[in-house]
Amino acid sequence: MNSSKPITPPAVQRYWNAVSNILRIESQEIAGLVNHIGTRGTADENSIIKVLDKVLPPSTRVSNGEVIDSDGRISAQMDALVLSNTSHPVLFGQTADELIFPVESVLLAIEVKGNLSKADVQKDIVEKVRKHYNLNSSHELRPVFAVFAHEATSHPRTVAKWFHDLPEDARPEFFLVNDSALFGIHNSNSTDGYQIVMPFAPKAGENEAMELAQLGGFEAQFWRPMNLPTGQQVRVDHGAGMLLFIKAVLDVLSERGFADAAWLERYLDKVSTKRIRYVKDNEPVMELQ
Repeated sequence: MNSSKPITPPAVQRYWNAVSNILRIESQEIAGLVNHIGTRGTADENSIIKVLDKVLPPSTRVSNGEVIDSDGRISAQMDALVLSNTSHPVLFGQTADELIFPVESVLLAIEVKGNLSKADVQKDIVEKVRKHYNLNSSHELRPVFAVFAHEATSHPRTVAKWFHDLPEDARPEFFLVNDSALFGIHNSNSTDGYQIVMPFAPKAGENEAMELAQLGGFEAQFWRPMNLPTGQQVRVDHGAGMLLFIKAVLDVLSERGFADAAWLERYLDKVSTKRIRYVKDNEPVMELQ
């Protein structure tokens, strides 16, 4: 394949590459140090909460806990909840830790996974999504459900298939697997149910894709298979993946009047648009826009 032109990535892309890499390193180091799965899970949840806390507007706040409705229904324990900070009273705020939230005050619920597995997607997340969307809100728009995973137990094409195969009533609105920059968002106009992409950005002089045997050393950790694990690899663009996730979060808030996300498009337009698109029951497609 042709080598890429020597282009310096824009500042926003380099910055979010660094943020993504910090999250990846933190999660991997914690996994190596902590044996108790609950302790690792808490650390993984706190890391993405810290990122959201710094990027979201002051009209919102981030916490964890359970969501209830006026009929007595209750959600699963949610790892990260984006809440209205201005337009709703704190109904359950008289104790030291606020752990229960009325559905009307919740804008977005995020399930955080350290190492996403098939069982996580097709059993645990399915159950939580259905429970979440069964909540009865007095608002026309119910809270959106999303997934953030630090890494996954399989390669990107297989992970994409897990989400493509989800039943229509149990699909998270969007998700990101940070380690592979695999981002998916619900697309009601597609028979696939999702638009799933893995952005990539070769360095100056590198081919768009390389064989596994050509990789080695430290640099190999930034490459992921576009199809089978032993096949061609691409240098994944972690910054672009994080930006797609953050943009999806801000779009949810914008739709509800809690953020202005339109300006972000100007920055995303400058980010590399090379990506692998995963289409249900077909070979991955390399897009070089």
